Amino acid sequence: MKKLTLRATVDLQCLSKYIGIVVRDAMEGFHHKHLSDEQMKELNPIIRNAVFTALYAHTISETSPKAQRFISENLSRIPEYWESPELLQGFERSIDGK
Repeated sequence: MKKLTLRATVDLQCLSKYIGIVVRDAMEGFHHKHLSDEQMKELNPIIRNAVFTALYAHTISETSPKAQRFISENLSRIPEYWESPELLQGFERSIDGK
């Protein structure tokens, strides 16, 4: 399997943390209603690691058949009923100046 340079790996790790904090903040209301702080503490690294894995696989997919297979298998499991992603309302308001 192709490996990324240390710099590229660190960049993807940073991007994964950034995505992880956006996900965590978006889940805050759900967290308070349904998850304990201990459950959220366990869930956060699972999310970050999954995001990092997906980004890493995407980054090396042009040269790695294993990464291509990983992506393909995961894409094929996306349920048809999933809605297309939308921008978070807080972000939309911030760029619209509202």
